[in-house]
Amino acid sequence: MKICCAKNPCFCTGGWQIHQEKTLLWHGGVGCNDIMPIFGLGIRKLAHIIAMDTNKKYAVGVDIGGSHITSAVVDLENGQIVGEPATTDVDHTSPAEVIFSAWTDNLRLLLSEAGHEVRQIGMAFPGPFDYDKGISWMEHKFAAIHGIDIGQTLSARLLDFPGLKFKFVNDAGAFALGESSFGAAKGTERVIVLTLGTGVGSGFVAKGKVVRTGSSVPEGGEVWNLPFHEGIVDEAFSTRWVVGRYKELTGHQVEGAKEVSMRIEFDEAARQLFTEFGYRLAEFTIPWLQKFDSRTLVLGGNISRSLPIFMQPLQRAYGQAGLTVEVKGSILLDKAAMLGAASLFI
Repeated sequence: MKICCAKNPCFCTGGWQIHQEKTLLWHGGVGCNDIMPIFGLGIRKLAHIIAMDTNKKYAVGVDIGGSHITSAVVDLENGQIVGEPATTDVDHTSPAEVIFSAWTDNLRLLLSEAGHEVRQIGMAFPGPFDYDKGISWMEHKFAAIHGIDIGQTLSARLLDFPGLKFKFVNDAGAFALGESSFGAAKGTERVIVLTLGTGVGSGFVAKGKVVRTGSSVPEGGEVWNLPFHEGIVDEAFSTRWVVGRYKELTGHQVEGAKEVSMRIEFDEAARQLFTEFGYRLAEFTIPWLQKFDSRTLVLGGNISRSLPIFMQPLQRAYGQAGLTVEVKGSILLDKAAMLGAASLFI
């Protein structure tokens, strides 16, 4: 990036340039990609300024994982991510100071580059967690921040951004909110979202809100620990079941659903496995679709990528039960939780 004089020829060969009149111009060519700040602005920040409309409403969506934090500024009108998401690595086993420093640095970077004042931050966390108060009660992850008020702690570290407002949501609930607000279930009044991978996550969404209490949902809106057949849901619809069932059928060890799905054309055991999976998933979801008065199911997680394979037995089972259910795969994928967390401010 260079400062060019409007009265003199510009010898820069390309990139964003700020002229003396402080107008921002684009010059074609190459060689002008310096990340050198001009008037305190860098290319990343300029991209935010160009993209953001001060008449719109924005919020930051944050997805907290066991090895990183990823955040993004979200346009709450259309669910578009403004600029680039920011990712910072930090392991959940780290001391509290390391964890909060990483989270603070991540948010400071995003907020400072937002282009205009963005003070609403939605954060998606795994549980156990007090989502109303913003306090983690996890012991298996982030043990060092157990019992700490996260919003208060981050606000104290981000005093250069006064007036921050924090809201918190379960990570699976955030995924469900993202898909219902901006993704596969956009425009659907009531939807159940399941994430199928190393475990089973769930979100019940009605009129844009996560439902965690009441007779129409399981306790906390969580299905992973519900009984199913000989075990629980987390064992019945996760990668563990796929791997275990395939070994029962063939004696061979596989890594997960993707590997089994790649054998579908020539492997009878693979076809049988996904047929069973579809019927079992219908058996489990039918009572909850009826209780929650929903006819839309969205599936995310690694196993959902095999949805085209088990869709037929799944729908056949719904039909046999007299239900018409719209089943969709996630379209937001790893962005769903961030967008869902931001949507808490809609």
